[in-house]
Amino acid sequence: MIGNFIRGAVAAVALSAVLAGTAMAQTTAEISAKGRIAIGVLTGIPPYDTIDASGKTDGFIVELARQVAAALEVEVEIVPVNNASRAAALESGRVDMLIAQMTATPGRAKTFLMTNPYGAYDMRFVAAKDTKLTSLDDLAGKRVSVPKGSTQDIAVSGYGIKGLEVVRFDDDALAMQALISGQVDATAAVAAVANDVIKKQNLSNLEVKSELPIFTLYWSMAVRKDATELHQWLNNFIYYQEVTGNLGALHQKWIGIPIPGGKLPTF
Repeated sequence: MIGNFIRGAVAAVALSAVLAGTAMAQTTAEISAKGRIAIGVLTGIPPYDTIDASGKTDGFIVELARQVAAALEVEVEIVPVNNASRAAALESGRVDMLIAQMTATPGRAKTFLMTNPYGAYDMRFVAAKDTKLTSLDDLAGKRVSVPKGSTQDIAVSGYGIKGLEVVRFDDDALAMQALISGQVDATAAVAAVANDVIKKQNLSNLEVKSELPIFTLYWSMAVRKDATELHQWLNNFIYYQEVTGNLGALHQKWIGIPIPGGKLPTF
């Protein structure tokens, strides 16, 4: 009885280790052995993503995720995430990595390994055409929607404008919808995303406020802190995709414009 119990316990521990390894694949060798990589991608923000004829998510980030998997010679599992859930998905092992439009802030770098940037974006205010937004002072008394915990949340919350109310939502789409429905006076959004929404929904009363830029920043992929070898491989992958022109072509294909900011930085 005792011997059977011990053998059973050992088998259970071994099985748990195998399952943990599957969920927490950290090196390219482990991912190759598993034969699959789970990649968390931010969804619901056209033109960076769209829905194909079969109802599945497609677009710039999804195609880039497929190329990561192809270079690793494994299958890809696309896991949709939003601003609020993406960090937990990576920390818990639900995904092996994120291509989820995360900027490599010092705060995030305490938790994850952030790669060299694979893309860039212009963050701008969006509001009605008759809403004056040419200086920070014009934000006084305004309600501005942002995705919770995003870089625009940090930026707009830090302005310290008297009477400015920052209204937080779980993702970019909900923050934009708050403006469309009149819940807020403005939203802080990626310019390419806002212009796409305005065009597709024929929102002729709205515009991107180019006279009051928030910032131009870069998106990085993210892996867990102990995934140093995978992190370095991804940096190599991004470098190669950029110098061969594939990354720029992919961005032009889906977004319709070159990657903002010129040559991507490295760090």
